[in-house]
Amino acid sequence: MAIPDEPAVQTMRVLAEAPMGDQPVAAGESGVAGLAAALLAAQDPDARSLLGITAESRILTIGTEGATDEDLYLQLVGRPAASVRASAARSDSG
Repeated sequence: MAIPDEPAVQTMRVLAEAPMGDQPVAAGESGVAGLAAALLAAQDPDARSLLGITAESRILTIGTEGATDEDLYLQLVGRPAASVRASAARSDSG
C-alpha cells in the first residue's frame, strides 16, 4: 500500500502529541508508514472490506525508525524530537 506524505506527517504529529494519554513517541516518517497506512485503510470502507478489517480486528504495526533527521523532524512535527523524548521520559516516571 502506498501512502501520501501528509498522512505520514500527521501520524508523526499524533504520536508526538499523544492526545489520548499514551506515551509520546518520536517516530520518523518511514517509521510511521505502517500505522499511517492502517489508519487510512480503517477510514476507507472499500479498503476495510478488502483487508477484512472489522470492529473486532486488531492491527499490529511496527515502528521501524525514530527521528533520525532532527532538522526534518522539527520542520514536520513542529517541535524537536528531544522534547518529545523528554515528555515520554516524564510520563514514564510519573
